Order: sequence, then C-alpha cells, then structure tokens
Amino acid sequence: MSLLIDKQTLDDLGIFAQRGKESIFSIFNKTATSGGSELLEEWFTYPLSDGIQIQERIDTIQYFMTTPFPFPFQSTWFDQALFYLDMADERSRLQQGERSLKQRVQSLLGADTEYKKIVAGIIACSAIIHSWKEVLQQSNAAANSSYARQLHKLAKKMKGSAIDSFPLLGEKQKLTREQVVQFDTVLRFEEKDLFMRMLRDIYTLDVYLCAAGIARERNFNLPKVNTSGDEKLAYENVWHPLVPEARGNDLQMDKSKNITFLTGANMAGKSTFMKSLGISLFLAHIGFPVPAQKLVFTPRDAIYTSINLPDNIQMGYSHFYAEVLRIKKVAQQLAEGKRLFVVFDEMFRGTNVKDAFEGTVAVVSQLYQHPGCQFVISTHILEAGEQLASQFTDIQFVYLPTVMRSGIPSYTYVLQRGITADRHGMIIIENEGIIDLLNRQKSTHV
Repeated sequence: MSLLIDKQTLDDLGIFAQRGKESIFSIFNKTATSGGSELLEEWFTYPLSDGIQIQERIDTIQYFMTTPFPFPFQSTWFDQALFYLDMADERSRLQQGERSLKQRVQSLLGADTEYKKIVAGIIACSAIIHSWKEVLQQSNAAANSSYARQLHKLAKKMKGSAIDSFPLLGEKQKLTREQVVQFDTVLRFEEKDLFMRMLRDIYTLDVYLCAAGIARERNFNLPKVNTSGDEKLAYENVWHPLVPEARGNDLQMDKSKNITFLTGANMAGKSTFMKSLGISLFLAHIGFPVPAQKLVFTPRDAIYTSINLPDNIQMGYSHFYAEVLRIKKVAQQLAEGKRLFVVFDEMFRGTNVKDAFEGTVAVVSQLYQHPGCQFVISTHILEAGEQLASQFTDIQFVYLPTVMRSGIPSYTYVLQRGITADRHGMIIIENEGIIDLLNRQKSTHV
C-alpha cells in the first residue's frame, strides 16, 4: 500500500526540485545507473504505508550501512545493453544461414553498424549477468541478513534459465555469426522479460547502496517502526537537511498527545521546524535514513501539510478559501478513518484576527477528537493557544523563542515548552527604518 501524499505536501516539504531550489530527492539521487535513479523517483512518488514492507527496506539499508561494498557494475554496460534491447522489432532479428550479398559486403566494409551494436549489446548483457551472479553467490556468505534472503528468492528466478547458463564474454571477444544469432535470440526474444526483471533487481541494489552511502555521508539515521499500537511518533534531534547548520529539536506525540500547538514570532523558525518533521516522516515511509538522531514512528495512511498554500486565481479562490478547502480535505480523510499526520502553518492567516481565532479554536477542538492521528499547528494568535490550553490539558504547547539583544531580535531555533508572548513585528519594522523612510517621503511631497 502507498502513503497518500499530494502535490501541495510534496511542494511544501521540497521533496522534488522546484525552480532554483534544492530538493530532498536530489540529496539521495546519487545512484550509479539511470535505472536506479528512475526507481528512486518511483519510491519517492509512492512511499509505503505498510509497516512490514517499510521494515524490510530499513533492514536492507541497515545491512549495507554496516557492510558497505561498491556497486559491482559499470554504468556503460547498462547504456549498451538497454540500447541493444530496445531494438525489439522482429524484423531486426538475426537469422541463421547464408547472409545476403549486401550483408557480406557491409561486413567486409565495416559498415554493418546494426550488427556491431547487437554484438556490443550481447557482450554488455553478459557482463551484467555474471556480475549479478557474483552478487547472488556472495549473499550465501551472509545468509542471516534480510537482504541475503531477498537475493536467495531472486536467484530462484534465474535458476535453470538460459540467462543462468549464459557464458561470460570478453569485451574484444570474436564471436561467430552463429554464436551471435544464438545469444541474440536468448536475450532479445526468449528471455528478455527475465533479463529486464533482473535489471530492476540490480537497480534496487543501486538504490539501497546509494541510500546507505548518503546516510553515512550526512549522519542520517534509520527510523524505527513502532508496533505497540499507541500511535507513537518520537523525534530526537530532528533537523532540516537543506538548511545549513540547522539546529535539531525533539518532539514526542502519541494517542494521549495527538496535537502539538506551536507559537513563535516571525523568523523564529516555525515553518522550518514543521517542514523538518514532515520530511523525516516522509523519508521514514520510504524506509530511508532520516535527518534525525532517532525517529520512532507509527506508519500513517497519509501526510498532509498546509505551509506555503497559494490562492487560485483561475478558480477564483482567495487564500482564505484555499485554507478552508485544505481543512475540508483533511476532514474528509478523517471521516473515512484514515490515520493522518497533518501540519497546518498559521491556520486561517488569510482572514481577520477574530475569524482566525474562532476558526482555529473550533477546528483544533475537533481534531482533538481523533487520537489515532497527529496534528502540528502553528499560529500567531496567542489567544487561540490560551483558549485551547484552558479547555484541553493534554494538548502539547511548544514555542520557538526570540531573544532581544540591544533591541535587535535573535533566534535560538531551540524548542521550548509553553506559549510564547513574543511579538516583535513592530520592532523589526522600526529597526529597518521603514517608518522614518515613509515620513521622509511624506515631507518631500508637502
């Protein structure tokens, strides 16, 4: 089963590249093959929601983190092999027997380029097959690992096939036409499906090795799937992987504390913190290492965020109405019994303060009734937090503080418990000299 995640959430978390920006995908997109890169994109597009499948990937990457080895294939082999295999037209099939006069003349003149491509493709396929068989044989030495057991299953696919008995051919080996016809028949026509399945298994190895390498390089750690039934979500020192020298923070949620209410002044780091939560949980659902010292999570059915929510001019949506529709989408998923992780940044920022206050209190009061889901909500409206704190003692209130130094605000980016009273918007406006500039401009026009 796949985790439900929509374009808005992917964009909010920066999962895939947007113009002029880095992405989470680009961090991991260091595979040795183009096929590995395509498979990686597939995994990012369709994260898992089944805990058993997620754990299998985690176990495999753990194996490669503790037992690293280089990718045992040359990337040029795949380019040659795929170019050759794409020549799938039956009319290009080589035939036994006497060649035509034209074919013999082309061969003598060295102009039979299609035949040469076929030979080069066969030799590349041979190299891939035998390197893969070495990987399968090495797995016998680590029979207790989860990945070794997977490889044992993959080896059964090939056993007894013409691919399994395919000879190892040297790069400059001279092949007779009869041999070329025989090998070509096996690879392009009789066992092509099996060969392509083998390629996908190799691409999977490529992705696993890449993910393990990124984890070592960036000090990412593998998540742990929670199976206790308490809907636990525990972050330890989670950080945003695209923010230089990002500070890490801790957060824990479960059935008894399913809502985290976040306050803090502008620029205090609220959006970055919430994005870091979503990014790590997203990667955990792929079974990948996460930018955190530790993450224990209960698999979700869906992740939804509302951080950089745009209006929709074409459909006549204001920003406020777009927010309402976003909350409606979440409500529909809740009505269907989905287990959600939801982030709302500055809920109802598109309307006036009174409506935003009342709307925030009303919506959060209803979200509280869904302990199987987790919600992280930020606001500038401190009164909403105070109202909710008086109603619900088990909502978790946290904030990112602002420290004033010589009248200038600075930020620790370290999460604290409670509701902040920081309001420094006017201080920033005054420090930038905006009021003085406006007064100066006014005096020149008097």
